Amino acid sequence: MLGVLLLTAGCSPQKAVLSLEGNWQVGLDSLDVGVTQQWHSQHLTSSIHLPGTLDDAGYGKANTLLPSLSKPQVLHLTRKHRYVGPAWYVREVDIPAAWKGKAIELELERVIWQTRVWVDGREVKGAEESLVTPHRYDLTEWLTPGKHRIAIRVDNRKRYDITTGDMAHAYTDHTQIMWNGILGDITLRAHGSLRWQQVQVYPQLADNTVLIKGDIRNLADAADAQVKVCIREKASGKVVGEYETPTALLPGNNHWQQRCRLEGEAKRWSELSPTLYEVALQVTHKGDVAREAVTFGMRDIARQGADLLVNGQNVFLRGTLECCIFPLTGCPPTEREGWLKVFQTAKEWGLNHLRFHSWCPPKAAFEVADSMGFYLQVELPLWSLTVGADPAMNRFLYDEARRILTEYGNHPSFCMMSLGNELQPDFQFLGELLKTVKHKTRDISIPQPPTPSNGDMVPGQSLMTTTSSRSTPARDGCVARACSTWKNQISRKTMRHR
Repeated sequence: MLGVLLLTAGCSPQKAVLSLEGNWQVGLDSLDVGVTQQWHSQHLTSSIHLPGTLDDAGYGKANTLLPSLSKPQVLHLTRKHRYVGPAWYVREVDIPAAWKGKAIELELERVIWQTRVWVDGREVKGAEESLVTPHRYDLTEWLTPGKHRIAIRVDNRKRYDITTGDMAHAYTDHTQIMWNGILGDITLRAHGSLRWQQVQVYPQLADNTVLIKGDIRNLADAADAQVKVCIREKASGKVVGEYETPTALLPGNNHWQQRCRLEGEAKRWSELSPTLYEVALQVTHKGDVAREAVTFGMRDIARQGADLLVNGQNVFLRGTLECCIFPLTGCPPTEREGWLKVFQTAKEWGLNHLRFHSWCPPKAAFEVADSMGFYLQVELPLWSLTVGADPAMNRFLYDEARRILTEYGNHPSFCMMSLGNELQPDFQFLGELLKTVKHKTRDISIPQPPTPSNGDMVPGQSLMTTTSSRSTPARDGCVARACSTWKNQISRKTMRHR
């Protein structure tokens, strides 16, 4: 029996969550016949514990290489078991009676590469394909109180040519492996008729305010609602701002924003003082309440000549690469403990900066970096020599950039973003994508890529090259580059993470 966790109210979000961690049926679909043979409705005889990977469970082709100081043994990590192809994960869930009439969402925190979902033999609309952000499915139409059968098809085959020689660290067997499975949170979440979505917080240090933007999804009729905002220091719990305003809601998504002034001078976030704040939002209408909480830091990043400024003060990046090297598992940790080891090791070496080479870490990495004052550079999962050639891959890159910035953009440690590593040959496409990524730092939406042959430019604005998730307009003479901008690293020592 799965348990329900209901978080308390007040200055915190309230959500009903059903964890799907535990034993699942599993089947390896190496011939890719599972859809036509309806594996989603069959009993699969093997089992696996999720979250986890097929490699950890011992499924796939066993490694027969003998220890040797020769290739390929000395080139990179080799997997104990290897499987690339579709795999099916099936289990029964029991939806509580209290969820009747609720909107229900399935979340899979990290997957390689594509997922499709079936409920009671019916396929859920759409498929997800992010390499670095959660896969989410709206199951409201499919789930009612009682028992249901959920089947998830995970296909870790290469979908786009994002990785030359399969070296990009988001999809490789050299550091991280091309694992099949589901990592991190695997949950069902129930929501009422009101729900917050895509909440973004933009600190404004100059006037001691924060601009809060988000969408309120209303599944009921048009209504007059009340929105409450509570801002507090996370460590002390001290409330530094409370506001309440009326808002008119139409059916569907409603964009909402409000600028809030903090009481007293806000404490700045930096490596020397990583002070964190939390904004708690509440929208209410006739007893239906939706809450959301977002952690942020009062941090500004800018450039002055050749100097990088954090909160107006010069900062020198003392950093190294993080190439998703976790040899004991072949996949990144999704819990704080694993990332505490990474960042504590880096701090012991005097570092304040990590570059995530051709990948983006999960939320736990940002949470730990926020608390320890690290400046992070994340990158699109891209190390390719065919950039711009495939329209489908182009759309994936635009979508992945939007997903990264929306999912992780509120973290103050997310200071820089690069399009990838050593990219070529279509620099016009890269320039357009870069402009759009910069534009995203000021806007919630992100346009689709233009057709490569038409020469149209994506609308955007000139922002600083070290594209911060909350960056400021660029000064004259700032030159955009497609690869990493700030690489002044005084230490290149390899850290053993696990």
